[in-house]
Amino acid sequence: MPKSESTPGPTDDLRALVAHHECVQATDSLEVAQTRFARHQREFMAVLDGERFLGLCSRQQVGILLGARFGFAMYSRRPVSELLVPEITIIRIGQPLAEVLTLTCSRPDTRLFDDVPLLDEAGHFEGIIYSRTLVRRQNELLQEKIGQLETKQKEINEKNEQMEGDLQLAREVQIAMLPSHFPDVSATGPAGKLSLHFSHRYESAGVVSGDFFHILKVADGVAGVFICDVMGHGVRSAFLTATLRALVEEMRSSGDDPAELLTRVNRELMNILKPTVNLLYATAFYLVADLVRGEIRYAKAGHPHPLRCQRAGGKVTALDCVHGAKGPALGLNARAQYCTCTAPLHAGDLLLLFTDGIYEVFDAREVEYGPERLAAGVVSRRELPLESLVEGLFTDARNHAATKMFDDDVCLVALEVIAA
Repeated sequence: MPKSESTPGPTDDLRALVAHHECVQATDSLEVAQTRFARHQREFMAVLDGERFLGLCSRQQVGILLGARFGFAMYSRRPVSELLVPEITIIRIGQPLAEVLTLTCSRPDTRLFDDVPLLDEAGHFEGIIYSRTLVRRQNELLQEKIGQLETKQKEINEKNEQMEGDLQLAREVQIAMLPSHFPDVSATGPAGKLSLHFSHRYESAGVVSGDFFHILKVADGVAGVFICDVMGHGVRSAFLTATLRALVEEMRSSGDDPAELLTRVNRELMNILKPTVNLLYATAFYLVADLVRGEIRYAKAGHPHPLRCQRAGGKVTALDCVHGAKGPALGLNARAQYCTCTAPLHAGDLLLLFTDGIYEVFDAREVEYGPERLAAGVVSRRELPLESLVEGLFTDARNHAATKMFDDDVCLVALEVIAA
């Protein structure tokens, strides 16, 4: 009885793939081979010299030769060894199934469906494997792989859904940490009653953002504005923004002194980041608007300079620091000392703090929007209400981008001094 064509797993013995052991001796005549072929439906038989494997003979070749006119009379007595199948593919016990399938499926089209002899390590004939068995096994392996990939893809999709849910929750938490309303900051002095009016625009390039701002009411008539831009994007950056917000709140007692606040925040941040392997840092700017003293106090940690606009005169200047007062980004140097700079504050003054994402956008010609266009946008909108001014700056920058989208997180915070 012939063996079943059921196929083994990829690690099973190749002998389980053998369909039959039909063979003839090399000295047998073609007539003997034809008679043997007539007894069964095999397409190929092994040709042996004793126990040594010589090759294969084919039903088709023998039939064509002996079936021709006068073919039987001329060739039937010739030994079968004279009609071996050319270019046969031989496989051996112990070969990996994947290698066998690659070998047999890469044969020329004329030999692609020839059966394959299996030999042992010593070269002895072990049997013949149908080509269709190998094709079927390859299809089974392919289906197994597809099934495994589908399972993996399902697992990945489930993980992605979970991660997306976690990211969305992180986004909601991050948005919740932003000021939902601004503090009431006002004071009465020699120039009469003054108050601060705030506005902002915030947009993340991804699900979560590395940009952040926070507003503290330091005292009556005094407000502090903290803005930061964490290196990179994604969850790590969002984590650092949450850490910075917590530290700023914790250092609220130093909120009146920008240099002290940034120095303490930096020192604590370095302690938190010390165990981490990856570099993490954030640029930051902290500004105190003091209506009581009529001044602004500020300190810089590697952050872009805010803009100051006098609405009446239309003059816009960068709120720069004096020489030697510029400190490094937070999280780089535990011994960094930050300095406080001061400037007068008057009714009608407008201050704009921002992250570099607002001006680092490029048009189709790779021309950057740049700080100069941002300053020009403030001048051209100086007579607009604060909310309209901020929204206009944001729209201008986005429209400048070739994609009409920001590649980086964007944060704008504006405040102005209003006389009652």
